[in-house]
Amino acid sequence: MPDEENNDSVVRLLDDNTANQIAAGEVVERPSSVVKELVENSLDAGASRIEVELFEGGKNKIVVRDNGAGMSRADAVLALQRHATSKIRSADDLFSIHTLGFRGEALPSIASVSDFRILTKRPQDETGTEIIVRAGELADVRDAAAPDGTQITVENLFFCVPARLKFLKTTQTELNHATDFLHRLILAYHTIGFRLTHDSHELIAYPGSADPRQALATVYGRDVAREMVPLLYESPGLTVRGSVSKPSVSKATRSAQAFFVNGRHVRSRTVQHAFDAAFSRLMTTERHPVVALFVEISPELVDVNVHPAKTEVRFTRDGEVYAAISRAVESALLTGGLVPEVTVQASLPELSQPTTLTMPGMGERGSERLAPPLRTSLSNYVNLESALASEPTPVSFVPPSNDPGGFEQPSAYIGFDGYRIGRLRVLGQSRNTYIIAETDDALLLIDQHIAHERVLYEQMMNGATDSAWGVVTQHLAVPQTLDLSPADARVVQERLGALERSGFILEPFGGETFMVRAVPARVADKPYLEILKEIIEELTQTSVARRLLVAHESAIIMASCKMAVKKGDPLTMDEMTRLLADLAQMRNPFTCPHGRPILLALSHHEMDRKFHRIGPH
Repeated sequence: MPDEENNDSVVRLLDDNTANQIAAGEVVERPSSVVKELVENSLDAGASRIEVELFEGGKNKIVVRDNGAGMSRADAVLALQRHATSKIRSADDLFSIHTLGFRGEALPSIASVSDFRILTKRPQDETGTEIIVRAGELADVRDAAAPDGTQITVENLFFCVPARLKFLKTTQTELNHATDFLHRLILAYHTIGFRLTHDSHELIAYPGSADPRQALATVYGRDVAREMVPLLYESPGLTVRGSVSKPSVSKATRSAQAFFVNGRHVRSRTVQHAFDAAFSRLMTTERHPVVALFVEISPELVDVNVHPAKTEVRFTRDGEVYAAISRAVESALLTGGLVPEVTVQASLPELSQPTTLTMPGMGERGSERLAPPLRTSLSNYVNLESALASEPTPVSFVPPSNDPGGFEQPSAYIGFDGYRIGRLRVLGQSRNTYIIAETDDALLLIDQHIAHERVLYEQMMNGATDSAWGVVTQHLAVPQTLDLSPADARVVQERLGALERSGFILEPFGGETFMVRAVPARVADKPYLEILKEIIEELTQTSVARRLLVAHESAIIMASCKMAVKKGDPLTMDEMTRLLADLAQMRNPFTCPHGRPILLALSHHEMDRKFHRIGPH
């Protein structure tokens, strides 16, 4: 009877080779997956130099060579068995993983779908070991001459699995995937040397450096690396570090963003969302910054065993990680990345042809000998004719100080010390639009509308009313009625709180009518009902366009924009000084809520360089 039951059974125990090929379907997706698993093994083995050779994008041949610890013959043979690993001993170790690999699946999975050769030697051994496997079947184990470390050769990937082979992409696509992976490792392991060749042509030659900026320059280019600022946040059991680009450097996609957890490149919704949210609060998000961000957390607080390729992780304390990333990014940008620096580019017009100068009494001969130096008219630079034909733009300036240094007026200074700007003094206003100010090491241009918009926004969000530029509410002696369309009335009804924070106090008065009982004091002497209607109209239009009610914060952003001083509004010196004093107290004094820059800086060094005051003059 038992034999008959076994013959009728439809459940079969798969042989080891079939099981390995199934595992390979999860672990080995393409040539770059092989590169990933083998290079991560090299890193776990303590290698200080790793070389990768690819042929036909890795479809034909992959060679990974390192100078790591190597393996004994017994370990090398055992490593080709499923779930044989030196990195964990029990299930408990899964919650304290300190290595990139730990499952013991990579080598047998790769060997089951390729022609596989491993050559390895430990420093203490006299000879190395060579093992050859073909499509999962062990072909040979022998002694071999070898340098210290390990070299693994993978040829004819997926030759025994034609269904997988046909899904491989073009050579260039497969090469790009492998190159991107090695670039990410260079960012994470900048002290280790990496070399990549393709069809015997060298593509990457990174020698390793103690300075992480060298890795940034190798991966992103020197121009981008110069525009990146360091980020750092530390707390017990959790550190966030890395580099993020200034707003002046951005990409159309997230391809230049790399996130790591304990040295492992990962895709994490928590990490990505925390970074995006922090950056969106400081600048526009139509484009994406360049970033290399590293989260270092106690291994017991993160689970890396949730994805076959180990590219996803889960945190036991998502909130703490989220907050740490937000603080690190905001601090980095606010202290070093949000003030665009103006670089004056020399752009000289074409030189005119030399002309002769005829002097009285010199005659023709003299005129031939005398010619002025080659020069061009100033009108070629600044178009003086058109400038003289129009009304001059007024520029007001602070009277010069009696002190030669010009820095002995403490009351005129505004402290931005926490944001690497230092002391700031207002000099004047240009075009009734830009406030001109001076710091100890730069000349600043501040957009008065954007600066005031930032002040109003933060004060509305915080409910502050104690500043000269804050939102002070003035109650109307005679309340005004406001009749709205049904669409406008619905939006206003839902956003009464946001409007109140912006200084407009409204009460429903039946139907689509509202009673306006108070308005912001700074618009009380202006057509405040028209300003209020503009805010409501924009709220409604945005809600209709998005098919979603405008968020509370977005309503305050719109209100702050409508209520801020405008381009063309003349300001007194006291008003400009008060505005910048308030701006200095803001959480982010560098961008408006929409992300536009508030300040532009022209450093004294740049000015001196353009006027040739640097050097032995």
